[in-house]
Amino acid sequence: MNYYTFCLPTCRRWGKFLPGFFAGITRVPPATKRKIIMTINLVSTLLLVSCLHIYAAGHAQLITLSEKNAPLETVMDKIEKQTGYHFWMQTNLLQKSNNVSIIVRNEPVEKVLEKVFRDQPLHYSIINKTIVVRKKEPATGEKEGSFIKSLLDGSIQEIRNRPQVERLLMSKPVEFTQADREIKGKVTDESGEPLPGVNILVKGTQKGTASDATGSYHLTLADGEGGAAPVLIFSFVGYMPQQIGLGGRTSIDVQMKADLKVLEEVVVVGYGTQKKSDVTGAIGSVSAREIEDEPAIQVGQALQGKVPGLQVSQNSGAPGSGLLIRVRGTGTVNSSEPLYVIDGNPNANPLDISPDQIESIQVLKSASAAAIYGAQGANGVVLITTKQGKSGKSQLDLSVSQGLQQVRKYFPMTNAREYATLYNEGLTNAGQKPLYPDPDALGVGTDWQKEVFQVAPMTDVTLSASGGSESSRFYFSGGYVNQEGIIKGSSFNRANIRINSSHTITPHIKVGQNLSASISRYEQIAEFNVGSILGSTLTANPEIPVKMPDGNWGYSPTSLNSSNPLASIHYTNNDTRRPVVNGNVYVDINPFEGLVFRSQFNFNIGYTENKVFTPAYRISTANFNDVANLTENTTRFREGSWANTLTYQKSIGNHTFDVLAGITAQESYTQNISAYAAGLPPGATDNENLRYLDLATQGFRAGGGAGEWGILSILGRINYNYKNKYFTTVNFRADGSSRFGENNKFGYFPSFSLGWKLSEEPFVKNVTWINNLMLRGGWGALGNQNSLRNYAFASLVTPNINYTYGTSQAVVRGQAITSLGNPDLKWESTKETNIGLDFTGFNGKIVGSVDAYHKETTDMLLQVPVVQYSGIEQAPFVNGGNVTNKGIELMLGYEKNNNTPGGFDFGISGNIAFNKNKVTKLSNAGTSIYQQLSFVGLANVTQIGSPIASFWGWQTDGIFQTKEEVAAHAFQSTGTAPGDIRFKDLDGNGVINANDQTIIGNPWPKFTYGMSGNVSFKGFDAKIQLQGTYGNDIFMALKFRTEGSNFFNYTRNVWDHRWTGPGTSNTVPRMITSDPNNNMRSSEYYIESGSYLRVRNIQIGYKVPRSVLKLRSLRIYASVQNALTFTKYPGFDPEIGTNRDNNPLYIGIDETNYPLPRIYTLGLNLGI
Repeated sequence: MNYYTFCLPTCRRWGKFLPGFFAGITRVPPATKRKIIMTINLVSTLLLVSCLHIYAAGHAQLITLSEKNAPLETVMDKIEKQTGYHFWMQTNLLQKSNNVSIIVRNEPVEKVLEKVFRDQPLHYSIINKTIVVRKKEPATGEKEGSFIKSLLDGSIQEIRNRPQVERLLMSKPVEFTQADREIKGKVTDESGEPLPGVNILVKGTQKGTASDATGSYHLTLADGEGGAAPVLIFSFVGYMPQQIGLGGRTSIDVQMKADLKVLEEVVVVGYGTQKKSDVTGAIGSVSAREIEDEPAIQVGQALQGKVPGLQVSQNSGAPGSGLLIRVRGTGTVNSSEPLYVIDGNPNANPLDISPDQIESIQVLKSASAAAIYGAQGANGVVLITTKQGKSGKSQLDLSVSQGLQQVRKYFPMTNAREYATLYNEGLTNAGQKPLYPDPDALGVGTDWQKEVFQVAPMTDVTLSASGGSESSRFYFSGGYVNQEGIIKGSSFNRANIRINSSHTITPHIKVGQNLSASISRYEQIAEFNVGSILGSTLTANPEIPVKMPDGNWGYSPTSLNSSNPLASIHYTNNDTRRPVVNGNVYVDINPFEGLVFRSQFNFNIGYTENKVFTPAYRISTANFNDVANLTENTTRFREGSWANTLTYQKSIGNHTFDVLAGITAQESYTQNISAYAAGLPPGATDNENLRYLDLATQGFRAGGGAGEWGILSILGRINYNYKNKYFTTVNFRADGSSRFGENNKFGYFPSFSLGWKLSEEPFVKNVTWINNLMLRGGWGALGNQNSLRNYAFASLVTPNINYTYGTSQAVVRGQAITSLGNPDLKWESTKETNIGLDFTGFNGKIVGSVDAYHKETTDMLLQVPVVQYSGIEQAPFVNGGNVTNKGIELMLGYEKNNNTPGGFDFGISGNIAFNKNKVTKLSNAGTSIYQQLSFVGLANVTQIGSPIASFWGWQTDGIFQTKEEVAAHAFQSTGTAPGDIRFKDLDGNGVINANDQTIIGNPWPKFTYGMSGNVSFKGFDAKIQLQGTYGNDIFMALKFRTEGSNFFNYTRNVWDHRWTGPGTSNTVPRMITSDPNNNMRSSEYYIESGSYLRVRNIQIGYKVPRSVLKLRSLRIYASVQNALTFTKYPGFDPEIGTNRDNNPLYIGIDETNYPLPRIYTLGLNLGI
C-alpha cells in the first residue's frame, strides 16, 4: 500500500466529514460550533502532518566521529547510539576485523559506513534500520545475508530490537553443500503466518539452509548423511528450537512456538510498562486474541469471566446498554466504577471504541498496582491499549459478522382463560362479583410476549489498515455496529474511526497521536420498572387483542387492566444521540540513553442529546394522551488532561532502576439544558422534521445548569531489582481536587510492593519444569473523589424561588440555600494489603496465580438527612462510614501446542474469586441506609455488620392452612386468613410489625468464576467460554404485579401452586384482590437464588489455507452467545446488575430488566 495515497485522502475526508458531522446533528450556539470546528481542523492538520511523515520516512541520519586506531566494535557502538541503527553479525567476525581511524562531521550513515568498512575483510548491507555485516565470501555470505534479511522482515521485526537480541550471535557459520536427497516444507508461526529466515540444520552435520520469504525451504542430503535416522533442527531467534525426525518423509511442515524466555510479555502498568514476570502488584491481563475470540460490541462484554476478581454484569440486554463492573467488590455506597484509561487518556469512555481496535487490557486490582492513579484509582483501574502500526509491509484487515438475536426464554404467564379464572377467584375471595361469566369462552387469547419480542438482526463491521517504516508507523480503523433489540422499538448503532500513528523525528525525538471519533444512537424503551414496556408485556390482559376489528389498537372495555404494550411501543419515540471526539497527542524526548521525557495532552469532547416525543392518541378511556409533547435534554461535556512525565532506566551491575516522576492536570466541564413543550402539530406523529420545541403551543418549561471540577497531581514511582531476583516498587501520588474545601483539598496516596523471584534461587532454578515463580506482596492507599458532587464543601444558593406570605398570600421571588456544604470533608480513602504468587511451568504450558487481599475503605462519604421544613433539598455530605472487602483469587491455565502446522492443539483455563463485603462503621452508630421501591416498600439496607445493600424485609414461614394456625400465631392483620403468608415474629412480642424486619438476602456473590477452552486441528478450531456466580440473591420485584392478587396477568407459578384449601400449597398465597394480609409486602417471598453457570460463547471456525486463496489470512466462524444458562432463578435472566446508573444500592433488584439475548453469529476475519 502506498502511504501517500492512503493517508492523504483519509485526512481530507476527516477534515470534511467531522465539521459537517457536528454541524448537521446538533443545533449548538455559533461560538461553540466554531470552537468544535477549529478543534477538528487542528486534528486534521496533525493527521496530515503525520501521514506526510509516514511518506517521508527515509530521512537522513547524520554522524559525527573522531577515532584513532579504535576497535571496530567501538565504532559500531557509537554509530548505533547516534543513529538508532543496529548492527547484526557473527561474533567471530570481530576477531578478524581491523581497527578503524576516522574523522567525520555530520555525514550521512551511508558515507560513514563506506569509510568504516573500506579496509575491512567484511561486507555490509543496510536493511531497514539494521546493518548486516558478513564476510566477503559470496557463497556462504549471501545465504547468511538472505537469512538475516528474511529474519528482519515482517511483524517479527519488533522482537529483533530488544536489547537481549540486538546482535545476531552465531557460534558457528552453517556450511551448505551439495547432496543427493531432496527435502522440502514450510515453516509458520503460531498464527499460521509464514516465518522467513528459520535456520534448518541436519543434526550432527554442518548441512543446513534457511526458509525463504514465504516460509518455504529446500534441502538436499547425500545418502546416509545425518545417520540412519536423520533429524532436522529448526531454530529461530525468539522461538523454541524443534527437532523432528525425517523418517521416510520428503516433506515436513513445522509450526514454530514462541520462546517465553525471550518473548517475555510486557504489560502496561500506568505511565509505563513492565515485564509481566517482574510485576509485584496484582494485575489481570486480557490479550487481543482473547478479545477477538468473542464477538462483542462493548469492551466490558469481552472481559466477563476472564479476570479473577473482576465482576462484570450486564445491567440490561437492551442494545448498547451499560455494564456493572466491580474490581474486588464494592467499597462505597457511592460511585464504584473503575477508572478507564485508554492509551493514557483518563477522559475516554470505553463505550466509544470497538473491541476489534484493542491490543490489550490490563486491570490494576491491588492498591499497590493502582496507586499511581491516586484519587481516581480506589475502585480499580482498567488500562486499555489500542492497536498501533508496525514496521514492514502494510496490512489490511476486515472483520465482518452478522447475527440473529432472540429471547433466551419466555416468561411462563397464564393465557386468557386461566387469567380470567384467577381474577374471578380473587374477586370472589374478596367478597366481590366475578368479572368474567365464562372464562372458558376466552380461549388462549393474546400471547403478548410473542407479539413484543422479535428475532432481531445485528451487524458488526471493522476495517483496519496498518503499516509503516522504522521511523513512522500508522494504524487506521473504522467500525460500524447496528443492533436491533429483541424487544420491538429498541435499537443501537455506532460508527467510529480511529487513527493512531507514531513518528521518529530524530534519534532523540518521537511524536504521535491516538485519535478517535464516534457517534452512537440509541432508540430506547422504558425498562427497570414494573410499569415499563416489558413489565406491561408480562402483566397485560391476555383477553385483549393486538388490534380491534376496526383496525384500532386493542383494549378491554370492562377490565381495569387495559394496557396494550404494542401500542405503547408505537407511541414511544425516545432517541438518544452521542457524538464524541477523543484521543491524545504526545512527544517523547530521549536526550540520552535511559532518559525519556513525555508530554501528553488528552481530550474528550462531545455531547449527549435525548429527545422524547409522545404524540396525541386515544386507545381507551384509561389509555390516552390528548396533547402531543416533546422533551429534550442535552448534556455537553469537555474534558482534558495534560501529563508530563520523566522516566529514567539504568542498570549498574546487578542493580536495575526504573524511576518515574510526573505532574498531571485534569479538568472537566459539563453543561446540561432541558426543555419541555406541548401542543405540537398533528403531523409530528409521522414526521420527525416537525418535532421541534418552537412548533409547540403550550406548556413551555426549561432548565439547565453547569458544573466543572479540576484536579492537580504530582506522582512518582521507583522500580528496583537486584539480580532479577529481588524486586521493589514504591509509588507516591498527591492529588489536589476542587471538589474539596481548603481544609482538606489535598490527598496523599503512597504504596509499596515487594517481589521475590524464587525461580532465580539455586534451590528452584535447577527444577527444569519451573520457568517462573514469583512471590509478591504489597500495601497501598487510594482515594475516591467520584463519590462527591461538585462544590459539596460549600452551601449553594438557588435563585428564583416562589414564596407566598401574608394574609393576601402574595407571591414573590427570592433565593434560598438549598444545599448545605461541609468545608471539613476529607477524602474517601481505600487501603489494601495484597499477597500473591505467580507461576509458569513446563515451558509455558502451565500458567497460574494466587492472590489474597484485605481492602478497607474509610471516611466513606455519606449524605446525612435533614428535616423537610428546613427547605434543604440536598443534604450535606459527611465522612461517616467504613467498608471492608477481603477475598482470594485463583487462576490456572494449561496450553498444549503441537509442533507442526495443522497439528492437534488445545488449551484450558479457569479462574475463581471469593469476596466478602462488610460494613464496619456508619456515622451516628445504629443509623442505617434504607432504599425503597415503588409498591413494595423498603427493599434493602446498608447497616453495620452486613454487606452493602442487603435485602430487607420480613422472614416467612410458609402459608397458614387453617384458622387455628392463624389464631395461634402472632397478630398480622384483622383480615389474615388461611391461605395467607405467615411472617415470623422475630422480637416475640406477638405482633408482626416493622420491628420484625431483618436482612433477608445478599445481592453480592460468594464467588465468581470463569472457564474457557480451545482446540484446533488441521485448520479447524473450536472455543468455549463459561462464566457464572454463586451465592448471590435476587430481589424479584416484578412478583408484586405478576403474582399479586390484582387485575394484572399472573405467572404460571400462581396458576399451578396457589393455595386453594388446606394442604394445597405452602408456597404461593391465596387469590384475593383486596390482599388484607398485605402478602405482597417486602419479604422472603421476593428472594430468589441468583447463582448461575452460563455458556457465554461457543465458537467453531476454520482457517482457509493461504495456498488456496493467496491471502495473508482468512478465518470463517460461527458462534452462539448466551447459548445455555443453568440456574434456579425463575425470571428471564439471573444476570442482574443495577438499574439506577450503576448505583450499588440498587444491585440485584429485578424490576423486569431487559433480558439478555441469545445471539447466533456468522463471521469472517480477512487479512491482506
